[in-house]
Amino acid sequence: MKRLGIYGGSFDPPHMGHLLLAESAREELDLEKVFFVPARQTPLKNRPSLATPEERWAMVNLAVEGNPFFETSRVELLREPPSYTIDTVRYFRQRFPGAEFWFILGEDVLAEFHHWRQYRELLQLTGIGVGKRPGGPGRFPAALEEYREKIRFFSHPGIEISSQTIRERIRQGRSVRYWVPEKVREYILQHRLYTEGSEE
Repeated sequence: MKRLGIYGGSFDPPHMGHLLLAESAREELDLEKVFFVPARQTPLKNRPSLATPEERWAMVNLAVEGNPFFETSRVELLREPPSYTIDTVRYFRQRFPGAEFWFILGEDVLAEFHHWRQYRELLQLTGIGVGKRPGGPGRFPAALEEYREKIRFFSHPGIEISSQTIRERIRQGRSVRYWVPEKVREYILQHRLYTEGSEE
């Protein structure tokens, strides 16, 4: 049976922390492949992505280029927003019948997981792999206690990089070299992404 990972997010832009989390999950959860799935619109975020869906799609492909264990999927970009994870997991289960799935999260996201659409059904369809940061809180959300066997923590080095910080550095004219893959950095510069606007 195949063991496949699904890693969703805005990826606005994708950065080295995303890649490191996915690679740690692949190794620790023994996954044959990890699918990066950029969201057209993340339901729990109040603001739209600053880069367009096509720009984020292009950057995700540049970010994973050269890694035979990473693949990308447009499934959420092709659906009407918002992008619900339950629909994405159903799609992958139809595409790969009989496979075992693990949806990959950072530890900070687990605390709000029970607010996700149809999260109980989601936990019937996939395991949840949670990257545990060194020195992280390590608290298991009480709302998910009954699903503890479906949620597995894996270790990864965790680096303090966020897409929001990267966007802010670009707006300030500061370097993001080594924060994002070099081809992503070049794409951002070429297309003049994140140079204007506000986070507010």
